[in-house]
Amino acid sequence: MNKRARMRLIGVTVIILIVVVAIFLGSGGTGAAYYKTVEEVYSDSSLVGERVKVGGVVVAGSWDRQSNPMRFSIRDEKDEGDTGPAIKVVYDKGVPATFGDGVGAIVTGKLGEGHVITADDLLTKCPSKYESAEGAMPLDDLERNGQSMIGKHVKVTAFIKAGSVKPPGGDARFIATAKSDGGFEVPVAFENALPDGLKDGVQVILTGAFESDGVFVATDVALSK
Repeated sequence: MNKRARMRLIGVTVIILIVVVAIFLGSGGTGAAYYKTVEEVYSDSSLVGERVKVGGVVVAGSWDRQSNPMRFSIRDEKDEGDTGPAIKVVYDKGVPATFGDGVGAIVTGKLGEGHVITADDLLTKCPSKYESAEGAMPLDDLERNGQSMIGKHVKVTAFIKAGSVKPPGGDARFIATAKSDGGFEVPVAFENALPDGLKDGVQVILTGAFESDGVFVATDVALSK
């Protein structure tokens, strides 16, 4: 091999090594994550100490937004009767605004003893949910009818105020406005999963009750058809 060919080979080798190191550092040096179901993680003790990626649904009432780090549980998505195993998740980063009871979640982190994952990544996946505005009253009616609307279970049409959507666990999940550009507004409390596609200015159908403290406690939130 002549000198020029040898130098070219050395150069290619160096480039390959640089790329490999960059990939390793870009992943944080944490290694690959094995994608598993909740059932697989729960029943396979050989995974303890390994980095895993697990998909499931958030168990209703298992989380407390005020705790630090945040803790919650997930079950397999097909476990409709909530009779199967659940694994616990510890997560100390920002929670997506779409997080809530029953939402699909994919967590990545190290599996410890007791079926606990210390996660460094959390993704949520919510199906889009649509509902017709037919029969829904405009949000302005809550203001016009005042006290007579308090405590009544109603369906209203409203818009999402820009920048108001928050993760669950606070006083209000988002602010609803009577018009896309403002008008009468009401804080909305809602602890379940928000539909995919919910964003600033979008029209929504809210089902729930307007309380005396001026908060609309929603039992359902859907995008308007």
